[in-house]
Amino acid sequence: MAVKRPSGFKFTRLDTIGAPDAEMDGDILASCFVDTGDLAVIQDPGDRRVILLGRTGTGKTALLRRLELSHPDQTITIRPETLALSHIANSQILNSVSALGINLDPLFKLLWRHVFVVELLRRYFDQHAVANKEEGLLAWLQSFFSGTSREARQSQKAIEYLREWGESFWEETEYRVKEITRKIESEIEESLKASLGGKYTNVSGGKSTRGLLSDEERLEVANRTQEVVSRAQVQDLTQVMQLLGQVLSNRQHPYFIVIDQLDENWVEERVRYQLIKALILTAREFIGGTNAKIILAIRRDLIDRVFRLTRDPGFQEEKFVGNYLPLTWTRDQILNVLDSRVRYLVARRYTKQPVGYRDVLPETFDGRNIGDVIFEFAPRPRDVIALFNCCIQAGADKSYIGVHEFSIALGEYSRGRLRALADEWNADYPRLLDYAAIFKGRQVSFKIGSVTGNELEDLCLSIAAEHPARERGIHTMGHAVVEGDLSPSAFKEALFHHFYKTGLVGLKMSPDSRASWVNDSGQPVVRSQITDEVGVVLHPAYRRALGASEHRSQL
Repeated sequence: MAVKRPSGFKFTRLDTIGAPDAEMDGDILASCFVDTGDLAVIQDPGDRRVILLGRTGTGKTALLRRLELSHPDQTITIRPETLALSHIANSQILNSVSALGINLDPLFKLLWRHVFVVELLRRYFDQHAVANKEEGLLAWLQSFFSGTSREARQSQKAIEYLREWGESFWEETEYRVKEITRKIESEIEESLKASLGGKYTNVSGGKSTRGLLSDEERLEVANRTQEVVSRAQVQDLTQVMQLLGQVLSNRQHPYFIVIDQLDENWVEERVRYQLIKALILTAREFIGGTNAKIILAIRRDLIDRVFRLTRDPGFQEEKFVGNYLPLTWTRDQILNVLDSRVRYLVARRYTKQPVGYRDVLPETFDGRNIGDVIFEFAPRPRDVIALFNCCIQAGADKSYIGVHEFSIALGEYSRGRLRALADEWNADYPRLLDYAAIFKGRQVSFKIGSVTGNELEDLCLSIAAEHPARERGIHTMGHAVVEGDLSPSAFKEALFHHFYKTGLVGLKMSPDSRASWVNDSGQPVVRSQITDEVGVVLHPAYRRALGASEHRSQL
């Protein structure tokens, strides 16, 4: 089929097909959204899949924005950094009782539950109670549930519970979080003062209680504190949630609360994972009972870290799998994303006929179909947007991007993707790019056993000399190799597991098996499975930036 060369149209260096970050994508996201079926899932309040799970760039934020555009009156977006949760991290009394082993999950769930309940009631009130606004939300609820029926009496009890927090409870979310936390702190303080007397200052001052309190007193502190926190959970759980269910009774008009950017530094890391775990537990409580759905966008590595660092005895992660909505993309879907955006760009200045990516790119590259090459290098929406933006820069002032320009674009894209990978994983794996130098000059696939101990020792020595601070993760292990405290073979096992977890490489567990990639569904490769006989396949997106040879070896 003859391609349509867009005569009269030329790319300029200022053109783009959008921003890799959905928050900066502007109107183009609304015009070029490609629905993979995930939107219908998150729009169903009865569907248990409330956690959008995926790596950076898989479209989590774009999907939430599309939901908001589809249901603007029913969607509430909460940004974690606006919740003043740093007040919890800075609380001396909460830090002290947490150090005693007190489970603060009930408190954190209480905070999330109240934030969600009030946001939903306020939104409903703003839409359906215009005539009664001067009376206030509590007064409106009082009249909404007037009567002598059993349901009305139960609702009145829930309203009285909300009234206990005072009118400040209906202020901005940030203010409410502080007020609720202070109320719990005050109840804990009163309970501990009654129990410890003068020794209370040893707890409230943030000092270690070891040696200052007897074992019996420490147990008393733990019991009293747990009682206060747990009691706060029990008081509101049934009545307030039932009240919300009665208010939001129209099944044709569901409400949504969406939370994104949980991987950012919105609160001190020490408590962030506990808060995210409580958030997940709270989102599960809303399923099916309130006609409201809490939808969370979480990176796969973040949820793994949350469950690993907050695991309680008897915790079973498999119970949460049914709440996951993994975001995956097929070749055709990714190419549809590209096509829609190329059409959008060209149509702004060239409207006679639709023009897609096939009309402005060569049919083949390096003997392969161009669509196959694009999907291999850019398998996520963010990737394909970044790749074609590089193509535009390479083909500026032209209407067609040839093989030469496409090759230049692949190199620039590869360097950008490698930098982005390092930024994405910097918190967990600092110096990732330094250790990725092991790939320079190597073939794109090889056996792990081909990497020698001497080679690793030389690499660790050079990196340790340039960066003497141990930092964390693999860099700490690299220092241990230099100092003789860790064998090169043990380091190699950990290093390639890190590369696998970040998506830098895939691992072939046997010669006749496919490479396993970390974002594939199914059981991931664990560190103990990595041996010298395992094959390594460097991801195509990083090959040029790392200087790997394109001549693939036989594994």
